[in-house]
Parts: sequence; C-alpha cells; structure tokens
Amino acid sequence: MKKLNTLLKAVFAVLFAGLVSLNVVVDRAMAIGGFSQNCQDIVLEGPFLSATCKKEDGYTLQNTSIYLDRYIGNLDGTLSWGYYSFSDTCEAVRLGQSLSNRHYTLKAQCKKEGFDIDDNYISTEIDTEIDLDAHIGNIDGELTFED
Repeated sequence: MKKLNTLLKAVFAVLFAGLVSLNVVVDRAMAIGGFSQNCQDIVLEGPFLSATCKKEDGYTLQNTSIYLDRYIGNLDGTLSWGYYSFSDTCEAVRLGQSLSNRHYTLKAQCKKEGFDIDDNYISTEIDTEIDLDAHIGNIDGELTFED
C-alpha cells in the first residue's frame, strides 16, 4: 500500500509538471504583441520603432528596432494594420501611451483624399492612432510583428 501511494504521488507529480510546462509553451505560442511589457527606452524615429528589450532569460537586454512602414499604412486617413508606408501620407507622427492599459500607440495626422459630390478633389488630414502593442511583440529581445 505504501509503494502504491508513493507511485501515485510520483505519477501525479510528473503529470502536473507536464501540464505546467505545456501551459508555458502554449502561452508563448499564443502571445501576440505586448512588447511594452518587457521593453524599455521605447522611441520612434521616423517609421522606426526602437527599444531595449529583455531576452527570453528575463535578464539580458538587447537593443532592437522594427520598420513600422512594413506593417502599418494609411487607409482613408486612418492608421491600419495590414497596409504599408504610412509615413508617405502621414505627418506629426509620434508615440503616445494609452491611459487605460499603458499600451504604446502610434499617433499621426494622415491624409484622406477623394472627391466631393461635385467631383472636386479634396484632401483632409485626420488625427488617428493605432495600438502598437496589438501586433508588435518581443521575441527573445527582438521587436517583431505578430499577426
């Protein structure tokens, strides 16, 4: 009976360790964005977002940057994921930070072009922002786009 009890404890310990490690792997695999949780000295220089980010060991810091024009564009005056080259048609580009969740945002005034009802060409600038933490993540010290 004592051997059975010891064996059951060992089996449960192995199963528990397996579940915990699986949970860690799944969490990493499903993580999207959230770079600001483990990056610091975050700056924007033109379309380049730069930061110092923690590597997977949790201690080592690494300087990194990502070219946002590859992932963010101007769609009718609105900064949008899945498009490109926002910096061609947006001005007053800057970083912001949401008060509610502390996520970093990209803010800009972007052109919206089109025609009015009389077929006259019009161009207006619209204040817009996009949550960078939604798709920019830190993978082992590197800023990366996560879809």
